Amino acid sequence: MARQTRSQETVRRAREEAYRGLILEAAERIFGDKGYAEAKVQEIAEAAGVATGTVYGIFPSKQELYRAIHRETLEQLAKRYAEIPTLERAASDVMLDRVAVSTRFLTEHPDYLRMYLREASRWGFDASELPAGAMAFTDLELYARGVAEGDLIEEDPEVIQQLAMTAGQVFLHQWWKAGMHESPDALIARIKAHYRSALFRSR
Repeated sequence: MARQTRSQETVRRAREEAYRGLILEAAERIFGDKGYAEAKVQEIAEAAGVATGTVYGIFPSKQELYRAIHRETLEQLAKRYAEIPTLERAASDVMLDRVAVSTRFLTEHPDYLRMYLREASRWGFDASELPAGAMAFTDLELYARGVAEGDLIEEDPEVIQQLAMTAGQVFLHQWWKAGMHESPDALIARIKAHYRSALFRSR
């Protein structure tokens, strides 16, 4: 009897995990199309091919579903960021590597990119919930070091941080609006060129 119960539990968990993946994929698409406010859980359920009750059984609220997409997607990005060496490297070199990694990642996930661009200024969750590596692009210490070492322009590090983040968003938004035809490599090259001319001292 105990073995049968364990088997049933294994099947239930496998089914729930499969539903979870379908729901997250559908929700990312709907949030990207409509934004958080306009998206409805019922239409997400329909797009995922599951009952609305199934969605709520896994994600208690629309906000929790929204947060789960960000957490899980940014955890993937965090793993890529963790592979970028930072010790004994110029801040500008680290910034360029991060531009390449984050831009390529976002262009590989167009539904998430649309969701990100719609909500970039108000993502709807506390950034402290994110894995630390996923927030590396807001690493103020890196920008402060770059200014102190004369690698970055002489400006408030927080201003440079915001300029860097905003520039990336603007380039990605224009890429998306233009139909996403430009290659990721060409897009990355343009963002890097902007960083060199606007934020670096001698690039």
